[in-house]
Amino acid sequence: MTTDSWKKQKSIVILSVLVMLGAMLLLSGCTTQPAGTPTATPTATPMPTTAVPTTTVPINMTDFDVYNETANNTTATIPLGSGGLMVRLIENPSTGYSWNATVTSGLTIVDDAFEQNPASQGMAGAPGTHYWILSGTAAGQQKFSAIYMRPWENVTGTEDTFVLNILVE
Repeated sequence: MTTDSWKKQKSIVILSVLVMLGAMLLLSGCTTQPAGTPTATPTATPMPTTAVPTTTVPINMTDFDVYNETANNTTATIPLGSGGLMVRLIENPSTGYSWNATVTSGLTIVDDAFEQNPASQGMAGAPGTHYWILSGTAAGQQKFSAIYMRPWENVTGTEDTFVLNILVE
């Protein structure tokens, strides 16, 4: 095969590839849109819910004694049965971090939700406040404890923690 015939064959191959690419580009634009508005097809599988509970109803904090980060490792007293207290801790779930709270058997978490800060409504990545409303179900020394971490990561011992000792009378 001579150099000229090699160049000619190479040019034909390149030209053929370019023609095919051009044809594919033209044909990919030759589609029609379906008439009317498409409708959604319902699925039998329920969609997963968010792990962070939210509320749009403002909580009246005058109904409860409210404890925040400044009350860490202190003791509060609440009556047995009706009444209780509220714990409010700053949280930013958009970073993956959240408070994982536990209570001893003599306490009940009546409500548990996250409220975005009013000044940052609609802002992605903005922090808010996680709150828990607690009620005493058994007299004696009880405990509310929480650890601020990403739930998929192992506990290292360097996480922020909050403990509120609660005397139920």
